[in-house]
Amino acid sequence: MPSRKQRNPTPSLLEVAKLAGVSPATVSRVLHNYPHIRDELRTKVLEAIASLGYEPNRVAQRLRATQSHLIGMIVTDITNPFFNTIMASIENVFFNKGFSLLMSNTASDPEKELAYLSMMENEGVAGLVIATTSENVDAVAKLADKGLPIVIIDRRMTKGKVDMVLSDNVAGAFSAVEHLIQLGHTRIGHIGGPLRLTSGRERYQGYQQAMLQAGLPIEDSWVRFGDHRHQSGYEQTLELLNSNPSLTALFIENNMMTLGALNAIHDCGRRIPDDIAIVGFDDMPWSVSLNPPLTTVAQATYDIGTRVATRLLERIEQPDLPPRTDIVPTTLIVRESSGAKQSS
Repeated sequence: MPSRKQRNPTPSLLEVAKLAGVSPATVSRVLHNYPHIRDELRTKVLEAIASLGYEPNRVAQRLRATQSHLIGMIVTDITNPFFNTIMASIENVFFNKGFSLLMSNTASDPEKELAYLSMMENEGVAGLVIATTSENVDAVAKLADKGLPIVIIDRRMTKGKVDMVLSDNVAGAFSAVEHLIQLGHTRIGHIGGPLRLTSGRERYQGYQQAMLQAGLPIEDSWVRFGDHRHQSGYEQTLELLNSNPSLTALFIENNMMTLGALNAIHDCGRRIPDDIAIVGFDDMPWSVSLNPPLTTVAQATYDIGTRVATRLLERIEQPDLPPRTDIVPTTLIVRESSGAKQSS
């Protein structure tokens, strides 16, 4: 007598997703009662669960009693004006949509990052905006796989179903160095950010491309890498100028290191731009108040914040969207620190 085909007694989450025609992340979000899932998607998932007799484990059964209206945001340096403007833009969008923002600052510490990621999960945030400490943070990828909507800011990540919003770092750095070359400089130093971050590598790439395109040499001794903070900008610039006194220009990779570099240049007794020309990255409100005013690559911080918030809202509403990356153009703002003549 032929054996009767037995129904799988323990259907998996993947089988539920396949039957419902959605991603596993969407099934997970329905199980965890995430808000803002379209009714038709929720119905499909619930019908597939009922049809297969799927029984989620105890963790998945811990459904939230109320819908979350909390957005998590984790940055690496809350004192950096770059993040301040972006946070203000993000908060404005979410406030108008009825969400509150929960802020955390890792100070670029991976251990703090893990702790805050755990806290965000426990708080049941509806979505997360994060500037990661590196491009491969497994905990972020795992949260995304569980169904948490995530947007990465000012970085790229190679893992996880996440959206990303960042400036065009390569083009921005290229424009800065090209500007110095057009002013006649051939010995241009670079104070870069951490190469573990894609932003640091991309801005270094832009520096290299501009030098190579102009047929200029790139000496390893002309380049130093800091940690995006004021003190590292000061120390790296002091070391660079003391070991390479013939450099006539510097391109510095972020705003806080630029401030440190300016202090180092003044302590060396050099005049800007007569002895050394300077171009920074990030246009801050105080850039025009410096003496001389700072030539810099401006990031569209408010626009970045708005895009981040918009992408996260879209991801909350439509969890099965493919991962998206927004590259936001930069603008070179020419002032006196590079030695360019100003139009009257």
